[in-house]
Amino acid sequence: MYGRTRSQTGGLLQIWLLKRFASLIALQPILLGLILLSRELWPEGVALVGVGVFILVFVEVYTRLKERPPSRRALNPVSRHALDSFAKLAKPSQPAVLGEETPSIVSSGRATRTRGSFASVLEMMSMTLAVAPSHYQQHGPVPIGTSFSYRCASAPDGLIPHVV
Repeated sequence: MYGRTRSQTGGLLQIWLLKRFASLIALQPILLGLILLSRELWPEGVALVGVGVFILVFVEVYTRLKERPPSRRALNPVSRHALDSFAKLAKPSQPAVLGEETPSIVSSGRATRTRGSFASVLEMMSMTLAVAPSHYQQHGPVPIGTSFSYRCASAPDGLIPHVV
């Protein structure tokens, strides 16, 4: 996604692992700080909870900065020019207007509808739906020897078929 490393995931797996590891590391001082706060050891409890929260906030800010997509200014000039020309060509400059001789049945942006003739619609349908028959349909069924078909017909229903 955002190539920060040479790995296939682009470093996202490493960032995810860093978040999970930081959560595990921050869990211990937070829990110990809450235990100390419950026993009214205020300075130690507040310090430990503060350290745990600081670890969580620091790692979240760090990973958000690393996950942020690079800006256009980070691209080299050739890539930036290619991106600008693609964006310019991707946007239509003016909406397309259908002519009167268009054989399609599509409504334009106006209240009136342009229609083609019925014959042109039928011709378009015959051109798009005309499918040549495959060469498999031209051949007849494959004949099976009479002794083989007789044995198959007289076999019991639960028999597993195999070719002899």
